[in-house]
Amino acid sequence: MIAPRHAHAADVARAALGLVGLLRPQWLLVATGSADGTWPRRAARLLGARYLVQASAGTVLARSWVPEADVAVDLVHAASMAGLARAFPHHRRLALASGALALVFAAVDLAAVRGIGEEGGR
Repeated sequence: MIAPRHAHAADVARAALGLVGLLRPQWLLVATGSADGTWPRRAARLLGARYLVQASAGTVLARSWVPEADVAVDLVHAASMAGLARAFPHHRRLALASGALALVFAAVDLAAVRGIGEEGGR
């Protein structure tokens, strides 16, 4: 059965970042020193939507595999951002910041999987 659970710290941070990405993508661009424009804002909004979906799923689904899926999604995202930074040097800062943040989220989720820092993990 799917049942709401207590929000995990990474899910709260993902939701907050997702809202900023959707509502104020230029803030993410300014924060990373990236060029502003139509395509970077669209990319920030898309990333914001992804973070909101991931945070919502992480909060709503009461499944044992959710934390591991979060780790996998964030590791894939980090790897893709490394490739994007190489392919598009003028968007390197934004891509590397996004990838680094994904690695932080993966580390927080991995700690939860292992029960480090939270009572009982997720």
